[in-house]
Amino acid sequence: MTRTTLHSAIVIILAQLAGSFAATAGETLDAIKGNGLIRCGVHAGQQGLAIKDDNGNWKGFEVDLCRAWSAALFGKGDQVDFVRVIQGEGVADLKNGRIDVLALHEDTFFGQREFSFAGAAFVDSLGLMVRRSDAISNALELDGRKHCFSGNDEVRGRLEAFATQNRMTMVVEKTVSLEVAVTQLREGACDALSAGRLTLANLRSLEKQGAETFEILPELLSKRLMGPVTLSSDRAWLNLVRWGVFAMILAEEKQVSSENLASMSSSTKDPAILRLLGFEGDIGKHLGLEPLWAYRIIETVGNYGETYDRHFGAGLPSELERGPNALWIDGGLMRAPPFQ
Repeated sequence: MTRTTLHSAIVIILAQLAGSFAATAGETLDAIKGNGLIRCGVHAGQQGLAIKDDNGNWKGFEVDLCRAWSAALFGKGDQVDFVRVIQGEGVADLKNGRIDVLALHEDTFFGQREFSFAGAAFVDSLGLMVRRSDAISNALELDGRKHCFSGNDEVRGRLEAFATQNRMTMVVEKTVSLEVAVTQLREGACDALSAGRLTLANLRSLEKQGAETFEILPELLSKRLMGPVTLSSDRAWLNLVRWGVFAMILAEEKQVSSENLASMSSSTKDPAILRLLGFEGDIGKHLGLEPLWAYRIIETVGNYGETYDRHFGAGLPSELERGPNALWIDGGLMRAPPFQ
């Protein structure tokens, strides 16, 4: 084979490979458009994340993420099929095609090319819950007290490391279940219960007068970045999911909310806001969306802060201080790149 012939053959093969990739790159997104519906995996039954109210309506932080993607793609937030996923099995549901996106999952995909983490949309952490009657305001006051936990021994390790770092003494006891741990905390057999803060908020919400009985302390004993997950094979769908979250975060940073959206649209001179709302730039074009896609998200679910407060705000059964879920300008971890 001559060099010219070999070169021509290589060009043909590369073109075929490129065509094959292009044909599969938008497979998930094409199916969603064809069905007119996003199958969104949510952790149903957990207060603040995804529950059905007495009228059968879905609500929660995960639910609003799903509705935001629907608003971006279809112009309204109701073209979603909420699919209940069992803890630990959401990735399998994604792989077997039962869902198109997993609303929230821990970033644990290092080295796994099949799945893509779309970026942090929520930060969970190991926390401590105590009885309000004990008037404990911070974890350092738990020196010499008894701590209960359930699950794997990573929690024990985190507690012991925290105690060592702060020169504290801790008595750590593993219980057979979280329900037993809550009972022991309520009855005084334990002075603190350690679990993920989302889990603690849910456990407290299930208690009668839970907010008056238990308090979640401000200390964070670990950090778990959580966000949407999609299959890696469809980059167009992954980018839509990722930038949908970015739009909510940037809207809060720029103080654009569902309440002032109309006035901001007509009065702002800030080029960053104009790009976010689709009046300048071509982000929507690059994502395969209409120019007003982010405008529709804010109109439908609000900015990130509105969404967080709606499900974890003060006075709610699932109340949870924002902490690491605050914007980066407020000392948190939520940030979005510029829309340009």
